[in-house]
Amino acid sequence: MYGIIAEDKSDVEVLKVIVKRLANNQSISMKGKGYHGCGEMLRKGSSQLKVFLKLGCQRFIICYDADRSSPCHRYDEAVAKIITPFGHKDKYCVLVPIQEIEAWILADLQAVTKIIPSWVPTKIYNHPESVNDPKEALEKLSRNTKKRPRYSHATHHVKIAEHLNLSRVKAKCKSFLPLENLVLKGEGNIK
Repeated sequence: MYGIIAEDKSDVEVLKVIVKRLANNQSISMKGKGYHGCGEMLRKGSSQLKVFLKLGCQRFIICYDADRSSPCHRYDEAVAKIITPFGHKDKYCVLVPIQEIEAWILADLQAVTKIIPSWVPTKIYNHPESVNDPKEALEKLSRNTKKRPRYSHATHHVKIAEHLNLSRVKAKCKSFLPLENLVLKGEGNIK
C-alpha cells in the first residue's frame, strides 16, 4: 500500500493514477493527503506519513514542486522536514517535479486531446521542465478564439494523467524517474 502526500489534492490524485498505471494494477491500495500549499505539507507531512504507516502503507511518496527553486534544495528540505522526523528510512520517494507536476503534461500534450477534443495542441515541448510555470503555459496554450482557456487545472489535471504516454514523460522529465523506480523496483531515493 502507498501513502502519498503532496502540496494539493489534485497532485495526490494524479500520482494515484500514475502509480496504478506504472504498476499495471488498478487495485493497488493507496492513501493520500493533499495540503493547502507546501508550508502546510512541510509542517504536517511527517505526522501524516506516521498515520499512513500505522494504516499499513509500505511505500511513501512525497511530491514537492520545485517551482523556481533548486530541485536539490527542495529535496533536502523535504527530507529534513518530513522524512527525518518520520523516521522511516526505507521505501520512500521524494518527487520534485522541476517547476511543477504540470510539466509532465507538457511532455505529452497529445494526451490533452483525449480529454479536450476541441483543443489540438501543435506545440511540442522537448524540455518541459525548463518552462517556468507549466500550469500557466497549459492555460495559455489552450485559449480558444474567445481568449478563454479550455484547460482547467482543477477539472482536467487528473483526467489527462490517465492518458499520458508515461514513456514520453520519462524521456523528457528526469523528475519522473524516482517515482518509476519506487513503483517498478521498490527502490526509494535515499541520498
